[in-house]
Amino acid sequence: MEYVLQAEALTKSYRGNRVLNGVSMNIQRGDIYGFVGENGSGKTTVIRLITGLIYADSGEFTLFGTKSSDPTIRTARARVGAIVESPSIYLNMSAKENLLMQNGILGIRDEEKCKTTLETVGLGDLWDSNKRAGDFSLGMRQRLGIAMALLGDPEFIILDEPMNGLDPAGIVEIRELILHLNRNMGITFLISSHILTELSLVATRYGIISRGRILQEISAEELEGVCRHTTVIKVADREALLALLSADFDNTMLFPLDGGVRIEGDIDLNAVLGKIIDAGITITAVNTHRSSIEDYYLSMTGGGRRA
Repeated sequence: MEYVLQAEALTKSYRGNRVLNGVSMNIQRGDIYGFVGENGSGKTTVIRLITGLIYADSGEFTLFGTKSSDPTIRTARARVGAIVESPSIYLNMSAKENLLMQNGILGIRDEEKCKTTLETVGLGDLWDSNKRAGDFSLGMRQRLGIAMALLGDPEFIILDEPMNGLDPAGIVEIRELILHLNRNMGITFLISSHILTELSLVATRYGIISRGRILQEISAEELEGVCRHTTVIKVADREALLALLSADFDNTMLFPLDGGVRIEGDIDLNAVLGKIIDAGITITAVNTHRSSIEDYYLSMTGGGRRA
């Protein structure tokens, strides 16, 4: 198992206020790591530490096998692209001018690469356009920012709230771009986002942070397992229903309710309803629900605000 990032017991305080309190996290190569937490939970502070914008009070992290205390960490960071809070683009310049400027900063003289990169993010039609970035939609600016991050051929891209403020079409475009870069170019992602339903469509692993602590790291498959189905069946005779279903479900799945039962977990609903009908029990109502990533997040954090 190869790790792009491993953090151990990171702490950070501002004016005596502890922002990070022993943060440890692990991102494997190929992950799309969804970083989830309420406003002020410490997500952006972690991202700033990784990218070298600030330094930890204690603890350390390893980036591509290089410790943060090692002077060669700069070489490891050269393999990282990042958009922290908002894309660093020049609003008075065109897309082409922005990319050529970034190329110059990186010490690269390859105009064709700029053009190809713009095409990769779906903005190829802007190559010969004089339209200023300040006149772009927010989604176009985000994609231009990702294009600028791609110029350095990163193996790991960090995106801080990339879908924040986007309209539905823009969200879909960013989602599809992330999936394309991950699946076809092998780029690992760390993505913080407050749009948890959208994050669940791309993330392969999650890190849940609250009040400066990582509460849990969980894979998408594990999360799918804990976000269980719930089925509520209301009937005219609850006791008869409990007696009937107790042979199929134990007390970890079957719970009595007023006028019926609640069944936790995946079930063959048609088969269950058929059995109830065959037993002559009158069904008055059936409701099904699947808990979401938001439900799980709120259960982990005690119902605090989503980030």
